[in-house]
Amino acid sequence: MRYHLGRTLRQLAVTIFGIVTVAFFLMRAIPGDPALYMLGDFATDASLEALRARLGLDLPVWQQYLLFVERAVTGDLGRSVVTGRPALDEMLAALPWSLSLAVTGLIVAVLLGVPLGIISAIKRGTWVDVVIMFVALLGISFPVFWMGLAAILLFSHKLGIFPALGASTEPGFWVQAHHLVLPAIVLGLSVAAYIARLTRSAMLEVLGQDYIRVARTMGVPEKRIYFRLGLRNALVPILAVIGVTFAWSLGNAILVEVVFSRPGLGSTILKAVLARDYQLVQAGVLILAAGVVLINVALDHLYGVVDPRLRQG
Repeated sequence: MRYHLGRTLRQLAVTIFGIVTVAFFLMRAIPGDPALYMLGDFATDASLEALRARLGLDLPVWQQYLLFVERAVTGDLGRSVVTGRPALDEMLAALPWSLSLAVTGLIVAVLLGVPLGIISAIKRGTWVDVVIMFVALLGISFPVFWMGLAAILLFSHKLGIFPALGASTEPGFWVQAHHLVLPAIVLGLSVAAYIARLTRSAMLEVLGQDYIRVARTMGVPEKRIYFRLGLRNALVPILAVIGVTFAWSLGNAILVEVVFSRPGLGSTILKAVLARDYQLVQAGVLILAAGVVLINVALDHLYGVVDPRLRQG
């Protein structure tokens, strides 16, 4: 057990390091000068050179990378070139906004996607199955930003039920939830379609097994077959789908935050990319990569709880 945990942690560290390294070089491949963005178009050459030297941008890329790795090992990801605050602190301040949106969206997706997938598998070949899969296909096909704009037009401008943009900072659960409902539903619908299709496939695979046929011949009630035998054995692939879609939710949350002008990692990273704020982007990518990898590690251990055969293997 200790060996497995140590190996998992090493793989986690290597994966996160690789992702952050790719982000480091991709950001520097984008045209643009952070110093020029900070000082403006009328800055003198002398002031630009002085600022680049202060930020370390006058060094070769490989030296910048070595300096970044040396500082990152100690937990120092640098300071934002725009705000001057520590990049990691700024991203950690934005993290709760993104987590609340991603988790709420995932709850909506699971509450919709898993039951619809189960119903579709039970009603395989009927009009119910056709309708559910058609709606799921539409949900996968429509981009999340299009659904966000359509939701704003309908529920905010036409009906006036939910706020169109922003997020409330006022105290009180219901005030904040009122601003969160519409973005979470949009995010959840985009993920629910994927969960429904994969849940249907997992259930159909389990319901086609020999022990299900034996249970039917022995007169086991259909409800018990579906929910005690079928769903329980389909939980591992369903959990895998939910884990993957949570990572997908974090990615889609970036688009949803931009569409609804919400604070969070997505909007902060977008502003940092436009400003060529390298340190801020690297801190954001590090947090996202660590979150996704930790979720996958947690799911690997959860599989063993759901199915003891995997834990024994």
